[in-house]
Amino acid sequence: MTQSDVEQLARDYYDRLFRAALFMCNDPEVAEDLVQDTFVAAIKAIDRFEGRSSHYTWLYGIFLNKFRSWLRKNKREKSFSLQHRAEQFDLPNEGELLESDMPGTLDIMLQRERAETVRKAIGKLPPHHREALALRYIEGMSYEKISGVLDCSIGTVKSRIHYALKKVAERLRKEPAVRNDENQEI
Repeated sequence: MTQSDVEQLARDYYDRLFRAALFMCNDPEVAEDLVQDTFVAAIKAIDRFEGRSSHYTWLYGIFLNKFRSWLRKNKREKSFSLQHRAEQFDLPNEGELLESDMPGTLDIMLQRERAETVRKAIGKLPPHHREALALRYIEGMSYEKISGVLDCSIGTVKSRIHYALKKVAERLRKEPAVRNDENQEI
């Protein structure tokens, strides 16, 4: 494999890795850095690619290592509440974010807040559970492929996914932001 092969891999898989990185870290700038670091590391490790896995699986393994290193360095969780966003735009209060002449702005903001609540619930999971969820639901991988990427048994993969979904559901049941207007749980 040559450097031009890695450039082709970047064209083929950059967006896919970026989506996975964004899911894992919930920060577009960090996701961008992680994916770029992944491809830099891939260029350096190109001689060690043995072809025992697909190119994407190999790249994803490199990404996971970069993500885990980032996690160790950045234990703090970033918050992106309405108040934080209002401060970003130098608005006196978060209510001004919701004001608009366009119909549906409140609904869009509430939907974004719900999505953020779900991302935060996922973000509180241990990394090995987040990784399993990302591979299954973002990447659409089979349990068998996930077990290969994570180097664990299929039973462990199923257990991690089950546990992760259960924990996310428990956290979301406690969050009013993810309930609909009739106070029914999603």
